[in-house]
Amino acid sequence: MAHISLEDLTDRQRYWLITGSVGPRPIGLVTTLNAAGMCNAAPFSAFNYMSEVPALMIIGVDRYGDESHRLGERKDTLANIELHKEFVVNMVDEPILEKAVLCGSDLPAHLSEPESVGFTLEPSTQVAAPRIGEAPIAWECRLFDVIELTGTRSLVLGEIAAMYFRDDLIDLDRMRVHVDRFHPIGRLGGPTYCRSDDRMVVPVPAFDKTGTPRV
Repeated sequence: MAHISLEDLTDRQRYWLITGSVGPRPIGLVTTLNAAGMCNAAPFSAFNYMSEVPALMIIGVDRYGDESHRLGERKDTLANIELHKEFVVNMVDEPILEKAVLCGSDLPAHLSEPESVGFTLEPSTQVAAPRIGEAPIAWECRLFDVIELTGTRSLVLGEIAAMYFRDDLIDLDRMRVHVDRFHPIGRLGGPTYCRSDDRMVVPVPAFDKTGTPRV
């Protein structure tokens, strides 16, 4: 096997190797409001849930890199979250993937990504930031903490205050998601994505005190 020491790599080389190794990664399309009340939307695949008590999720936010005309600027998502202390995470499935990816373009800060790509904005209940009407699931979040790792990378922890579910995805009696009906898109390395339609069920076996494996 090839052995690669990360201390010898550039930031961009590290990015390609790390993101190419971990997948599929969930995609959170984060909506926020700027100081003028305009809605920003940006997709993040450095994203996941961390805890249920408290209900915490996390996104990793970089500054704009050398691939952007906004080199070195803080991303609008982070600036808006720090300003208003709240945001919405919209889950991405195949019907909205293309528009969600377009929201990753480095538009000038005065332009609204959801408006530019044709998303419908719906009001949230517990936060001011709107949600994407076409998203199958959305989380209303309040800022829990921002961890500044370096001058170019921040980790944003959000506390999930409320959730929206498309009607066919939620069993309100059991408080369970119909995972068989939810088909999120995963991100692999670069501009490569995958569907989540091919599935298997592998239950965790119960512990047997006799020491005999139970399958």
